[in-house]
Amino acid sequence: MVSTLIMKCPICSGLFLAVVMQKTKGCPYCGRRINLQKAVCVAQADSSFEASEILKQLKAKNAQNSCSNS
Repeated sequence: MVSTLIMKCPICSGLFLAVVMQKTKGCPYCGRRINLQKAVCVAQADSSFEASEILKQLKAKNAQNSCSNS
């Protein structure tokens, strides 16, 4: 099974999923092509399902933090 990474876009800070062996990926938020070797890896999971669950939790936490900072 191939590991899945949760990456942070260096341009817009959006979080997205990528496969370990990928070299580039388009950011789903800003549309820019990201070199994954230069992007920040936030977490790693053994399966895409586990990675999507982690991603949901991170996005919920970020949304909660942005609401409390307003």
